[in-house]
Amino acid sequence: RAARGAQVLSLALMDIDHFKEINDTHGHLAGDQILWELSALIMRNVRGEYVFARYGGEEFSVILPETGKQVARGLAERLRVFLSSQSFPPNEAQSDGNLTISLGIATFPEDAKSIDDLIKIADRALYKAKENGRNRIEIAGET
Repeated sequence: RAARGAQVLSLALMDIDHFKEINDTHGHLAGDQILWELSALIMRNVRGEYVFARYGGEEFSVILPETGKQVARGLAERLRVFLSSQSFPPNEAQSDGNLTISLGIATFPEDAKSIDDLIKIADRALYKAKENGRNRIEIAGET
């Protein structure tokens, strides 16, 4: 629809930082519980026109129709800060006691001309966030 209507669309990909450590330390049932609780929190904190989905493993996506990079960044930052302040069982989910996420954002048509490219570019931004220390947001096209 964004391509047909010449509208902007942003994609935010997010990944739970050090999730393997959670599964290895507390077991997969604890990891699954965290995924359920995190999903419920995110769904309650995104607007109705946005589409939140599990992308795979501990990765999630938020499709943001008619939303440019700065609004997408604002939503991502609110989610990042909000989730890091929440308590997830077990309370020591990560070594520092907090559950954090990394996010990568890309925008159509500014960063990509196809959906496949949009996903790839958002994924690259996500991996850049992880490489740059985790618990952060990286925006495609920004240094």
